[in-house]
Amino acid sequence: MPLPDDKSEPIFILSCERSGSTLLRVIVDTHPDIACPAQLSLGPTCANLYNAIYYSIGQRLSVSESERIARVLREVRDIVGALMSRYASSRDKRIWCEKTTLNVDYLKILSDVFPNARYLCLYRNCMDVVQSCLKFSALGFMEELAPYVRDDPRNLAAAMAESWLDKNTKILDFETRHPGRCLRVSYEDLTLDPQTTIPAIFRFLGVSWDDGILETIFSVEHDRGEGDLKVHFSKEISRDSVGKGRSIPSKAIPNHLQARINVMNDCLGFDSLETFYKYPHGDRSATTRSDGLDLDAFFRSRVPNIISERRPKVGNLRGVCHIVVEGERGGAWTIDLSGVDSVIRKEKSGLSADCTIAIAHAAFCELVERSVSVGEIYESGRASVRGSEHLALQFAILLFG
Repeated sequence: MPLPDDKSEPIFILSCERSGSTLLRVIVDTHPDIACPAQLSLGPTCANLYNAIYYSIGQRLSVSESERIARVLREVRDIVGALMSRYASSRDKRIWCEKTTLNVDYLKILSDVFPNARYLCLYRNCMDVVQSCLKFSALGFMEELAPYVRDDPRNLAAAMAESWLDKNTKILDFETRHPGRCLRVSYEDLTLDPQTTIPAIFRFLGVSWDDGILETIFSVEHDRGEGDLKVHFSKEISRDSVGKGRSIPSKAIPNHLQARINVMNDCLGFDSLETFYKYPHGDRSATTRSDGLDLDAFFRSRVPNIISERRPKVGNLRGVCHIVVEGERGGAWTIDLSGVDSVIRKEKSGLSADCTIAIAHAAFCELVERSVSVGEIYESGRASVRGSEHLALQFAILLFG
């Protein structure tokens, strides 16, 4: 088999974690011309090979520095390209693709080694990524996310949002500098409109399209390896994960971070956070509300009775709690128990309070209906607290038992 040259055109899928890269990988791998294995970390591999070659045989070359670099890059390209070409050939395919999320940190070396590579730049809504990261990380955060958790261990939602911003900024910058080599793909388009999105991907990659590909994505064999294992148990492209991020209250994301997310959302064509929480994806006529609960009536009529009945059971509870229920039918209410009498008022923004509880409308309805417990809501990240966590827990127990 001839070694690859400067004209070789591999494919790289670029995305942050939990953005659907494994789904896109198996879709691409379904094409009869393209072999896309699980994560191989070719970015770090190329970087390590470059250093090993440059500081060994590269030092023995009596050439200019620019020529030395060019020869070392060619050596790396020959080694990695030959390996991947053998893999593709073993599957009777002619093009190879790689999808490691960690490659986002190695775009310079990948671009230098494979100057004619093409890139599928995969983006997903920030809050859906945050929710997926938190759900996936119940037993520990993956290596790529751990640094962000270390930097902000008290607000994991913010840490995941920071990771999303960092990775997507790098991808977007690369896409901007190499527009002809990059195709922007959104997870939402991929799952909500695969009939349009997937053929466009293959057109960009310069391979033929057959409607039968859509029907065989989950029936053909795909090599196993690191990545989201769920895809190997799927029978169809699911849209169920779109909008799951609304279960995390937006108040969990600090204002300065929300501003940065909205700038990135605008660049990528996503809704602002405010719009995302107000409407389901792509449907302004629908709402995220649960029609079974009138919040005004709940706080005006039921909460005073609840406080009167349960306050003695939670001890000498004193303080002011601001409750923010997010969503189109949400609102903000303050429960003031700093004096002998309880005071409940609705207000657009929180005044001085000892604690603030932010919760999505759907999660609040579940608490009222007692289909979940306060602990389950809090531990799943569906509510956030500012100020005294101890006092916020007491207020939550008072209202919801």
